[in-house]
Amino acid sequence: MGAEHEYTTGNTQGTDSERKWHSVLLDYPFHAGSSTLQSGGFLAFEAEKQRGGLLCLNLPHIHEYVARWIAAGFTPELYWAVNAGLKAALDHARRLCRNVGDQELLGRRLELLGITAKNPQAGQTYLRVTGKDPITGRSIMEERTRPEHIVQLVPEAWAEFPRLLGFERPSVALSKYIRGNCASEVPCSVQA
Repeated sequence: MGAEHEYTTGNTQGTDSERKWHSVLLDYPFHAGSSTLQSGGFLAFEAEKQRGGLLCLNLPHIHEYVARWIAAGFTPELYWAVNAGLKAALDHARRLCRNVGDQELLGRRLELLGITAKNPQAGQTYLRVTGKDPITGRSIMEERTRPEHIVQLVPEAWAEFPRLLGFERPSVALSKYIRGNCASEVPCSVQA
């Protein structure tokens, strides 16, 4: 008989690095066009597996996505930090656009980086749990529509970002990297 593996918090599945990568992907997932992977319920189920010692999001396309980020010089912590800082950096980049041309260039840059990736599930409706009925205890569901764009960062497009961190504060580096050469004032390329 083969040995049964009982994964627990004391006996976890996957390496420490794998567990960190899969953990940050729970907050900033790679959907790969799947409506299931865009589901908050699915991600909650996967988070529960992670808490119990199993490796969450243990799917071939996730392993391949992580390998692409590692090849681009990212750690799970850097991936998390970039995603966590995107909104503020994007707001800053948009404020620096001085004209329509800058805005168009920024739009193309956002597509290249995967910040405004086309959502293959755009326009489809889904149900989202928004709370519990205090009397019945049943979940309150709300129908929502999937957005036209989602954040699905492209690892290869971010390969120069880790190097830029050697020259700038993280928040400045992120804002400059998002802008690329879009802003009229300072290009983000690092001079060797």
